[in-house]
Amino acid sequence: MRLAFVVQRYGLEVTGGAEFLCRWVAERMQKYSEVEVLTTCALDYLSWQNHFPKGETTVNGVVVRRFSVDSPRDMKRFNVFAQKIIASPQRTLYDELTWLKMQGPVSSALLTYIKEHEASYDLFIFVTYSYATTFLGLQLVSRKSILIPAAHDEPHFHFTAFQPIFHLPRGIIYNTSEEQRFVQERWKNTQIPSCVAGVGIEDADQSVPGNEAEDGERLSFPEPYLLYIGRIDIMKGCQELIAYFLRYQQEYTSDLHLALIGKPAMDIPDHPRIHAPGFVSESQKTDILRRAGVVVNPSEYESLSLMILEAWRAETPVLVNGRSEVLVGHCLTSNGGLYYSNYEEFALCVELLRAQPDLRQALGRAGQRYVAERYGFDAVEKTYLDFITRIVQDLN
Repeated sequence: MRLAFVVQRYGLEVTGGAEFLCRWVAERMQKYSEVEVLTTCALDYLSWQNHFPKGETTVNGVVVRRFSVDSPRDMKRFNVFAQKIIASPQRTLYDELTWLKMQGPVSSALLTYIKEHEASYDLFIFVTYSYATTFLGLQLVSRKSILIPAAHDEPHFHFTAFQPIFHLPRGIIYNTSEEQRFVQERWKNTQIPSCVAGVGIEDADQSVPGNEAEDGERLSFPEPYLLYIGRIDIMKGCQELIAYFLRYQQEYTSDLHLALIGKPAMDIPDHPRIHAPGFVSESQKTDILRRAGVVVNPSEYESLSLMILEAWRAETPVLVNGRSEVLVGHCLTSNGGLYYSNYEEFALCVELLRAQPDLRQALGRAGQRYVAERYGFDAVEKTYLDFITRIVQDLN
């Protein structure tokens, strides 16, 4: 098989759950197929500014073809327009298509390459439903496409413009059963072959730190601390998490700290108990996860959440936003964490977890078992391989 993965941005420097998922699957599938990644030159998802050189390169053994973005995104203008049309009951299809164009990234060169080289690939695998690379590219080669939507209940998911994206592909690979149910209930597309796969999480004992030159010195935060890992963004619930944490500090006698690991996309208060060092190496992250009291995911919008899977891999309990069906589903199925829907519940959960180390340990162990059973490398890899092979065989 010759497979082309199409994704909005790609590379070791690229952060983001969907982008990591794409890279993980592409690297695993190259054992069985000829794999190429078709992507843009962008690194920053906010501006889509061309960063990487266009042309062919190799990332961890996978051939990557990068194409220039036609024009960067004006986030201020985009946000104003998005707020206007999402709130409007008179929103038109034209409004939605305008939003999609502004959302980007639009790369005419990438789209031209996909169309002109359709016959060169057995299958195109599009990752994430909401970007122009998928919206426009999938419609060009829908006959031989698979979609990995990474969908969740965000306002633009309900745009009528997205209906064809969930009906045109030959197959859909979901991250969780909650995502599958959510998409199928909204778009009535149960006739499209699908499976639930997710992403492979290696065993914590296999996470071997690299040398000091690569990984730097061990990062140390005052303990105990709550930990968040990912893009530090309002849309990820980080502003609410910080507000809850600061209020908790005022109302309870506590030596608790908050560590935020990742690229900031919002202002972070200058507070002695809030720590935001930016990016960390993989071995540093593993160490930070193991020493954390609790890992918190405050996002409402998740289709999988690598953060909590990695927390459980490290035997660390989690506390998640109860407004996310996917995150609540993980916690209920695994018995590996608690969830909250408002500040009062957040504070009660934090107090409970701080006061009962045996409970933290039991939740962490249950989560570790869940990850080992459902998200082991070999099992997830086989699910992807079997489904992709089935779709290619059906095409032939």
